[in-house]
Amino acid sequence: MGKTGLTILYIMGASVALLLFVYFGLNWYTDHGDFVVVPNVKGKSLYDAKNELKNYDLDFIIADSTFDESKPPLSVLEQQPLNGAKVKENRRIYLTLNASAPPSVKIPSIIDNSRRQAELILNSWGLKLGQLIYIPDMAKDAVLNIQVNGKIVKPGTVVPKGTMVDLVLGDGFGNQVTEVPPITDMTVLEARAVLEAVHLNVGEIIAAGPIEDTLSAYVYDQNPKFGQPGQLGANNSVQLYIRQQKSDIAEPEVQAAESNGMNKLVPKKNSNTTNP
Repeated sequence: MGKTGLTILYIMGASVALLLFVYFGLNWYTDHGDFVVVPNVKGKSLYDAKNELKNYDLDFIIADSTFDESKPPLSVLEQQPLNGAKVKENRRIYLTLNASAPPSVKIPSIIDNSRRQAELILNSWGLKLGQLIYIPDMAKDAVLNIQVNGKIVKPGTVVPKGTMVDLVLGDGFGNQVTEVPPITDMTVLEARAVLEAVHLNVGEIIAAGPIEDTLSAYVYDQNPKFGQPGQLGANNSVQLYIRQQKSDIAEPEVQAAESNGMNKLVPKKNSNTTNP
């Protein structure tokens, strides 16, 4: 074999050796075949998630935060890579945390909008629709004022996201007079719906005896009485006297409850919320 042939063999041998060195060297350097299965830290507190990842020789970084009122503050809402993914040791896991407090938002300008439009706008801003309060005005269901915690607020007021916003609406009747409907023997929930239909408000709720569930309690008396005229408006409310059972309850039992004192419950006027 000539010198040229030997040179070619040397070159080929050196190339093969270099390839093998690179292959095995990279496997050693990157721990080829060695991996860690990412644990599930979603829903855990940041403290617990940190310790869990540390046990798996994994690191973490807070990638984002948002607010979910149904989840504990500073709990993990999302993780990337997901649970079960195979990664190298010391890999960073990106976490999305639940903020410790809701972000602030401005109350949008919804004056003169319809109730439906106002509700859609409030939802888009992360606010919740609270009570619907009707006052005399010819513009039916038009937003005349905005209230938070019983106080009138202006558009642009900064409030926490998720705040309940009450709407003061026109009743569409102005200062007309309506006949008070009969609501005795109805549940509080039914009575509220009947009063709302004629744009009257639920006033003070007075309970005779213990009440387990206000909405399912029965109205046994009302003030003003059925048939009396009531002017439509915010201050035109009907006082409800309620008890847990219907009117066929033994009268001495009711009188005994009344003699022991009435429990006054705070009503929510024409509200679309669950409890009065």
